[in-house]
Amino acid sequence: MSADSGRRPVHAALLAFGLLVHVLFQVLPAKTAVWDTGNGRDFASYYYAYKVADHGGDPYDNAQLDRMASSEHTRPTVQPYFYPPPFLATMAWVPAFKLPIAYRGMLVLNELALASCLVVLWAGFSVPMGAIGVLLAIWSPIPDNLKMGQANLLALLPALLGLWTARIDRRWAPWVGGVLLGTAAMFKMSPALFLLYWAMRREWKPVLAAIGTAVGLSLASLVLVPLTTQIEFYTVVLPGFARGDYHGLSIPISLSANHSIPDIFNTWWPGPSKTALSGKALLASRIVTVVLLTWWFARSAVLVRSTVASEPVGVARALGALTILMVTLPTYTYEHHLVFLLLPVATLIALVFERAPAAFASGASTPSRVWVFSSVIAIFFVAWPLDVLNATMHAVPTALAPLVRESKFMGLIAMFFLLL
Repeated sequence: MSADSGRRPVHAALLAFGLLVHVLFQVLPAKTAVWDTGNGRDFASYYYAYKVADHGGDPYDNAQLDRMASSEHTRPTVQPYFYPPPFLATMAWVPAFKLPIAYRGMLVLNELALASCLVVLWAGFSVPMGAIGVLLAIWSPIPDNLKMGQANLLALLPALLGLWTARIDRRWAPWVGGVLLGTAAMFKMSPALFLLYWAMRREWKPVLAAIGTAVGLSLASLVLVPLTTQIEFYTVVLPGFARGDYHGLSIPISLSANHSIPDIFNTWWPGPSKTALSGKALLASRIVTVVLLTWWFARSAVLVRSTVASEPVGVARALGALTILMVTLPTYTYEHHLVFLLLPVATLIALVFERAPAAFASGASTPSRVWVFSSVIAIFFVAWPLDVLNATMHAVPTALAPLVRESKFMGLIAMFFLLL
């Protein structure tokens, strides 16, 4: 996917354009939203979880978070904290600041993490600068993640670094890559799905390193989160995710901004409450999960056996498709979660750049044209802003509204198959 020298000015111009759009239409509006909001939005969950734990409390006790927030007169309630115990180490800096100031600091931290992720895409996965520029210009989940103060990029960065490092031709590389990915999984559980890539390739060193890192970080976090509380996370909080129970999260599964696989089946077979999946929806989601993972294994195995196995493009395609599954398999896939898709979206954009000239040249095959056209449509529907989606959903005839509502989900699934 690397650009040749003749295209470098074009790619540099696209990157400059993307950076300009990012600053003017993403960072500045996000800055205004963050500076004007004193309650910290989603960031408040991490903020108060750390402060409660630092005071000897239980960060998974929602009532304790609410009491501390009320005592500081910032907000009456706080969203539940349900990240692994070691993640709290990333918030060790927050007690020095009041919530509104720390929330602003999180925006800066997210920008640094985003820039680092994009550098890894360029250096580690050979995504050309032009594709990164287009990604920056169109990817609406980026400002949403910034405004919410979410921690997705803090987990994505070590995951991408680990997946890149493990491919370096050095004896130590698989171990270091595994340590980085294990760290990402202890910041947020979902990156652990990337272990399937190494397992498929029978690369066991990074897998063992990741598992060892998870254990080591859990032990290290005992200084902040005692053993009984950690057991509570792994036996009470974490198992609830599979049922759609996100530790008391009050946001309904059926919200139009949810783009997950379970949400599709929740629409057909609603659960006993707005935050719980029915038995039918759970079963259907698990069947689809097995089918998609099986397809991913089969197609990715072909990629790693082919001539592109050692090339960044083949790796990016396989890992990009797996990232889409990582994001859509949980019960909730909100807009800020889609920021995890930097690798698959950038990879697909780069492939479109590469294939479009030949696909639309004289005598090109119809399948090539269909692939390019389908890729552009899929990217468009996943990338279009949520407020535009909602406005369109209310403007179209009632019969078409469900299709508009699930357009991001359909685009995600299309991207999964197009990458493979």
